[in-house]
Amino acid sequence: MKQNTQVFFAVSLTAILAISALSVMTLQEAEASSNHWKFKKKADFTADLLVVNSAVAPEGAAATAKFWIDKKGEALKYKISIENMDISGFGDPSDDVTKLHLHESEHGAHVLNVYKAPGQDDADLVVKPTKGLIKGIWDDSDENLTYEDHHNNSQTFTSQLETLCGEDLFTMIHGAGGAGILKGDIELTKQGEKACKKLGF
Repeated sequence: MKQNTQVFFAVSLTAILAISALSVMTLQEAEASSNHWKFKKKADFTADLLVVNSAVAPEGAAATAKFWIDKKGEALKYKISIENMDISGFGDPSDDVTKLHLHESEHGAHVLNVYKAPGQDDADLVVKPTKGLIKGIWDDSDENLTYEDHHNNSQTFTSQLETLCGEDLFTMIHGAGGAGILKGDIELTKQGEKACKKLGF
């Protein structure tokens, strides 16, 4: 009887330890998940998007974009806040955001298709229509070279890191009919200058 009690105790203890370990793992995963979307107070890059086509721009259209590079230079978090343009796709189409891309300044080619046409290549994309907010994380897994017009391809982040640090990328938001409405160069902050310098750019 004593031996059975000892065996039961040992099995029970093993089960408790396994559950505890699982609980810790779950907490760690939850913490990692929450950190996934934590943004530092100071951005490494910013872009103020201004109207470039006043003939079709909704009144008061504007946007700001902030970007944070990770320490290893392998990914770029971004948060884009849009005012007086609709990202829900409902209601009057005249003020809709129909496309949002990051572009290479020199050639004008896409480097990341963020929202809607020709695709949404960022696997981490989050769209919050009621807040006018689009956020995501651009990394190498977001590459998409399948578009017929190669101008529209999404590139790996690491292939564009030097271009980013050289301030040769811009953000473009398109409106009704596909017209370019808002454009803003992605510029380094003091924080970004330090980050790029550490990465050798």
